[in-house]
Amino acid sequence: MANPASYQSINVRVADDVAIVTFRGTNSMFEGEKVDIVARELFDLLETGSASKLLLDLGNIYFMSSAMLAQLVRMHRQIQSKRGRLRLCSPRPAIQEAFRVSRFDKFFEIFPDAPTALKKF
Repeated sequence: MANPASYQSINVRVADDVAIVTFRGTNSMFEGEKVDIVARELFDLLETGSASKLLLDLGNIYFMSSAMLAQLVRMHRQIQSKRGRLRLCSPRPAIQEAFRVSRFDKFFEIFPDAPTALKKF
């Protein structure tokens, strides 16, 4: 795995064989150039990491742009092509509602919290 200290937007810890990603700061990030930075770091984690299972903790995300959703779809497909798994957890109500309205809640496996998601890997 790449040196997590080299990431400016994400924190990574590994539990068993699952890479758990949290996002630095309390944000309404995921807009503008932030999308590119976060996506680059997440894809770097996939390419350099040994974990084929990835859990994204959305607990401190207040807004997610359609551009970031598109990156998550791309990441989900890449992980699936490698027989890995991507799960999301801890979305705030507004994010959960955005996933529901856009039907992404049918595409992604979304859990109320990290412990619940980890049990389902």
